[in-house]
Amino acid sequence: MSKVYKSLFAAAVMILVLASAGCAEMPAASDPGWSGDLSPEEGGEDDDPGYLTPATPYPTATNGMAGPTLSRPTEVPPTQDPYVTLFNKTIEFSPAHLRDAYSFNLTAPPLIIDFDVEPKMVTREKYTTSDYGKKKDIVVKQEYPSEDSWFTVTVRERESGEIVAEDGFGKGFGTATDKRIFVGKFGDYLIELSGNEAKVHIKMRAGGI
Repeated sequence: MSKVYKSLFAAAVMILVLASAGCAEMPAASDPGWSGDLSPEEGGEDDDPGYLTPATPYPTATNGMAGPTLSRPTEVPPTQDPYVTLFNKTIEFSPAHLRDAYSFNLTAPPLIIDFDVEPKMVTREKYTTSDYGKKKDIVVKQEYPSEDSWFTVTVRERESGEIVAEDGFGKGFGTATDKRIFVGKFGDYLIELSGNEAKVHIKMRAGGI
């Protein structure tokens, strides 16, 4: 009897082993309910919990850089001289050439005479005592306009000789080297230019001819 029970026990164990092996068999690859490594809950493609808001992508920088925009300044035409130039000349006055004269009938005032005097310069030596050290006697050289250097412009009425305007350099007219004479009324004029030991640039203009 013991041998019979042992045989039955061994058969029962074999049945249990085979049954266990059948339950542990992997499902077929064609099973639609299996997704591989991830469960359906973890690997869904449409999973969106709602934390992100759709937005437009940031624009990508281009390789080329825009050059600066250049603007041309507004061209301003030069201001034209409203006067007519009658005389524009440099004259050297000396004992051999003391005076020039010109007549002009001014029908369109004004008459403007500009002049710039370059007087003859002389150098003088001045003896003095130094204020420094041993108070030695020294010679100081100084440059001055010559006392014989002068220039005068005289505008007269040609018929009567009456002086309408007059100015100049030296001889009571001061030491300013550039001046202007302005005559603002109609007239037939005689313009006298006189001087000595001076080089003078003279420019005369009128309102129209």
